[in-house]
Formats: sequence, C-alpha cells, structure tokens
Amino acid sequence: MECDTAAKVVEAENITMAEENANRKEKEATPRRMSEEYRKPNVTEQHKKLKAELEENATVFEGIPSASEQGKVVENFMEQLNANVKSEVDYSHFEILEKGLGKDLIMVGRFNVPLRLAPIAHRIYDIYGDITASSTQSDCAAKPSYILFCAAIKEMDDLKLDQVNETKILLWRDAINNAHNLQFGVGFAIKHLKRIARAYIGFKAMKRKSNTKDMPNNKDGFVEDCFREDKYFLGKPLSIGLFH
Repeated sequence: MECDTAAKVVEAENITMAEENANRKEKEATPRRMSEEYRKPNVTEQHKKLKAELEENATVFEGIPSASEQGKVVENFMEQLNANVKSEVDYSHFEILEKGLGKDLIMVGRFNVPLRLAPIAHRIYDIYGDITASSTQSDCAAKPSYILFCAAIKEMDDLKLDQVNETKILLWRDAINNAHNLQFGVGFAIKHLKRIARAYIGFKAMKRKSNTKDMPNNKDGFVEDCFREDKYFLGKPLSIGLFH
C-alpha cells in the first residue's frame, strides 16, 4: 500500500511538473510569436509591393499614355522617396560589397572599410567630417549602416542618369534612411537624392518628349525644376555637386 501510495504521489508530481513546464514554454513562446509578428509590419509588405510595381512598370512615364497617369506615377514615386519605411537593404544589394568585404580594409574615421569604398569614405570624411559622431550606437551596430551608406554614395559616383531606375533610387533611399535613423549626419545625402529623383523624372519626360504643358501637378514649379536638374546631371556622375 505504501509503495502504491508513494508511486501515485510521484506520478502526480511528475504530471504537475510536466504541466508547469508546458505552461512555461507556452508563455515563453508567446512573446516570441508576438515579436515575430511585430517585426513584420504592413509597411514592409507595402514597401515590397511598391518595389514590385516599380520594377514591373520599369520606369516613370514609359508606357503611360495620358498626362494624368504620368502625374500619378510621379506623385507616387516622390511620396515613396520621402517615406521612411522599414528598410530591406543589405550588402547583397550592392555589387561593390559582394567581393572582398572583409579583405584589404582601411581605417576611415572610426571604421575599417573595404578598399574599394575607401576613396568615397575619405571624400565624405574630408567634406562632412565624421558623419557617425552624433550617433549613440556602438561601433558594431553602426558599422553596417555606415558601409551601406558609403556603398550608395559610391554607386552615385559610378552611375549616370541614364543608368538608374526607380528601384535603384529607392535602394539608395533605404541606405540613407538607415544611416539617418541611427542619427548619422546625412542630411546632405537626403537633399542630394531628391535632386537626383527630380532629374530622373525630368530625364524621362524629355526622353518621352513631354513638356510642362503635358504634366499636371506642377506645384511650385516642380516640373521646371525637374528639367533644370536633368540638364545639371545629364552625362555626369550622379555624385556631382555632392562634394562641393
């Protein structure tokens, strides 16, 4: 009897412990599930959808017959350019970072950067100083965003107006926004990217032989400004004016 009673007590204790463990695991799993859901906000899906739409449409104005439709596409593009959506950008989006990322590093400011990025990093540092100085992030947390930012500026230095599209410009926006959100001093790059975007719109309008009369929503001379920027950047590296 005593053995039977003891066995039942042990069995009951085991069941209780198993239930407690199960409850504890469920409680621990719940925050993780909530956290995973939180890390996937609608704005990220919206961002992916936008990129897909832009890639499908290829370029502003092309294949769009009416002036009103052109205006909607341009308005949507500029809204997205100004949006600070959750970024999906990473090293794989930049060809310059695909090889030699951890080789031949050179110290620029507080970070070691790949040799191919060093000239741009030095130009940024010489003109604008240490853009990471106001950030409270640790070096480990800040370095990836710094590398991505330098890669975006390097692409601007390598490419011309006829070599980019909306997807590329939005990718640069993401890299710049990443740095901005870490309190890097990148206001100069935000301003310059908006100039590039206006030049791109003007370039596509000229290619399509549109003019200011064809395009709606010419608020505060926006369209004329696009044509001016087109002339400024046309045939030149998109970094022109950034280091003056």
